[in-house]
Amino acid sequence: MTIHYLDVMLMDSVHKLNGERSISAVYHLFKGKKSSQTIQDASLFDLSSYFGCYPGFTRDQLTRSVKKLEDAQWIKKTSDSYSVTNAGKQRLMEHFSKKPMPAYFHGAHYQDKAKMLWMRLSLLVQVLSHHIAGSSQYVPIQRDISVQSWTKSFLKQHHHKKKLSEDLHQELERLLTCLSDQEALIFVYSLTSYERIGRTYKQLAEWMKEDVWYVYLIFWNVLHYFIHSAQKGEAPIMKLMIDDLEFKRVLTTSTHKTLELVQKGFSIEQIAHIRSLKKATIEDHIVELSLHEPSFSIEPYVNIDEQQAIHDVAKQLQTNKMKLIKEKLEQPFTYFQIRLALTRMVKANG
Repeated sequence: MTIHYLDVMLMDSVHKLNGERSISAVYHLFKGKKSSQTIQDASLFDLSSYFGCYPGFTRDQLTRSVKKLEDAQWIKKTSDSYSVTNAGKQRLMEHFSKKPMPAYFHGAHYQDKAKMLWMRLSLLVQVLSHHIAGSSQYVPIQRDISVQSWTKSFLKQHHHKKKLSEDLHQELERLLTCLSDQEALIFVYSLTSYERIGRTYKQLAEWMKEDVWYVYLIFWNVLHYFIHSAQKGEAPIMKLMIDDLEFKRVLTTSTHKTLELVQKGFSIEQIAHIRSLKKATIEDHIVELSLHEPSFSIEPYVNIDEQQAIHDVAKQLQTNKMKLIKEKLEQPFTYFQIRLALTRMVKANG
């Protein structure tokens, strides 16, 4: 039985969820479902780096991975969720000590933008490579019309293609020297040029005798690092390539609409009425805003002293389970107030 890095990530997610969510929560997390619940879970349980890590994740893959981990006795079923066994916790520690999560990989921060950067960068490299070789006969590696249009527009702004090619080569070389040889190899051999066709994750994994899922993560980690460097002003060409992409915090469209009404001074009940939504839905939006909008104040809903009382009980019980926290609290708090207070615990803990 082969345990892949994907299985380890799933086990790590189960461990961090601590039996407080069903296995479906991991499925939605990996796919990057932009629902209030999934976005909140990612932050509350320190799983933001996994958010949207594998958009193509299927229910069948989830089922097979869970069965593998159960058969190995690393996770076990507990009522409507799963928990990690002591043997599983030991395995997690061993695995991450040998193969830590790539340093720059962060699904919530970068993955959407990384996909677009890769499509643009890979096509640009292909076009420039063929231009330098004096070839105009090739099939574009990216078929997306919007990516092809962007590349044409970008090249029109850079009349000296030879210089652009040299500058891009130097920038990529400089960036890759800051990463490991393995990371650099995986990225470089994924590129298609005049001389060769880029390799797939599977081909790279077989060539390097590495886990295909780890190769997948390392590849995207490189792209995440490029974005990170561009945002710090250390990669000018990468910055040009992502400048038109929006780096909004992960918020649902519906939550943005609620925020506008909150800023106009409307109460939760009024917003629910205006938007013809349930009060609980608006409360979900408020929790989401508390997680992802640094300037958003939750004091109109739960004051500082109340937040502290909830924090103290949560720390005492070592849980995010709201029912347990509610039962232990001396004052009568609503579940909404407890959820809001927990979001501030997440921020305080970084």
